[in-house]
Parts: sequence; structure tokens; C-alpha cells
Amino acid sequence: MTSPNKSPLGSGLRLAGSAPPVRLDHQFFEHESRPMLGAILLKKGLVTPERLDEALAEGKKTGMRLGEILLTKGWLFEGELAHALAEQFGIPYVDLAVNTVDPIAAGLLPLEVARRMFAVPVRFVGSDAIQVAVADPGDADVEGLEQLLRHRVELAVGERSAIQVSWRSMQR
Repeated sequence: MTSPNKSPLGSGLRLAGSAPPVRLDHQFFEHESRPMLGAILLKKGLVTPERLDEALAEGKKTGMRLGEILLTKGWLFEGELAHALAEQFGIPYVDLAVNTVDPIAAGLLPLEVARRMFAVPVRFVGSDAIQVAVADPGDADVEGLEQLLRHRVELAVGERSAIQVSWRSMQR
């Protein structure tokens, strides 16, 4: 028989809705072979843990990507996201506002494909490669790009809006 002051199921139960919100341990992922984007943004001080938690929860509900949510909410600038993605994937960042797109390299990729892949060939690298700026390296089809361009592809991350602007040079 249980005493009147003790719960038969133990004292660890709480009423639904009374528990404090669960905080994620963002440092848990710091030493991954490819670090999580959120961990990079936290480490750089670009987002607070609270905002990261909120954005991750929204992403779980809506299916939107973390970077898209942070940009939409105005909690991150496009350049900051591009730099963080470059760090996450271990590839360079290319500033398309400073580095002009080589029209010959850009002309090798059909505009329709560039728009679908959110990519733009930036410049030739040596005699056998082309640097291609992409908005999200996780979406990049390197093999497909290499087949179309007939060159080895070296990915770089560029800002989405700058890639869109550079497409204008491909339309000529």
C-alpha cells in the first residue's frame, strides 16, 4: 500500500503543458565531420540559442530549411548564411559582387539548368576545371554539372541574390 503523500508512479510525472520547453544541446554537434549549420551560426555568434531553437521548431513544422527561416525572420543576412554554408561544406565562398563572372564560363551552362540548380559558372580554374557558385551545396549535382560543362567542377558558395543577378550575364 502506498502512503497518501507518495504517488504510486513516482514523482517524475508532470501535467501536460507544465514542463519547461526543452532546450537543445547545440554543442553536441560541434565535432561532427560536417558540422550542423546551427552549430556554426552559434559559434560565430550570428544567432542566439533561443532563435535557433525557434527556427528549428518552425522548420520541423513547415519543412522549410533552417537558413531560409533565419533569412525570412531577418535574424541572419544572406552573406552570413553563405559564409556559414561554405564553412559547413568545407568549400570556398565567392563574392559575386566583387568577382565578376567569366561570360565564357557562364555561357557553357544553359540558363534553364542554372536556374533549376541555382548555380552560375564563375571562372575557369586551370585548364580542366570551372568554379561554380551555388546557393546551397547540399543541392548541387556536381556530376550533372560536370557532364554539362565538360569540365571538372569546383563548387563555391555564393549569395542567392548575387547568383540571380549574375544570370543576367548568361542571357546575353
